[in-house]
Amino acid sequence: MSSQISEELYSRHQLCDDLHSGEKCFRVQRYNEGRFDLAFHEHVPSHRISQESGLEVLRALAGHYAGWAGTSILRSRLNNRPGPLSRYPVLVHQVTYPEEGAIRYSVSSGAVYAWFDAVLTPSRFRQ
Repeated sequence: MSSQISEELYSRHQLCDDLHSGEKCFRVQRYNEGRFDLAFHEHVPSHRISQESGLEVLRALAGHYAGWAGTSILRSRLNNRPGPLSRYPVLVHQVTYPEEGAIRYSVSSGAVYAWFDAVLTPSRFRQ
């Protein structure tokens, strides 16, 4: 892979120095008065939490650290079908690749950004 393609593909944004193959690194940042504060950082073995469960954790962490009331947490999970209740607040989901061999799943809303990183290809990670 050429270095230009590599630079465009990998974000290289805040990948945990302590991330190892076989684990997932969960983090949450909050924007506060012009700076981003790390509000949460935890590693768990990959075999203990699925991708789907990891995404649910991100949604819960985003709502928690945003200080949402229970009603907001519930309504953020509504579908887009017509009805009397509006879907708010909206969570933005994204998948990126912070470096070769790693993948990032993220959820953001307003001033909160929650994500987890995992090693996707151990043979290419930090080589």
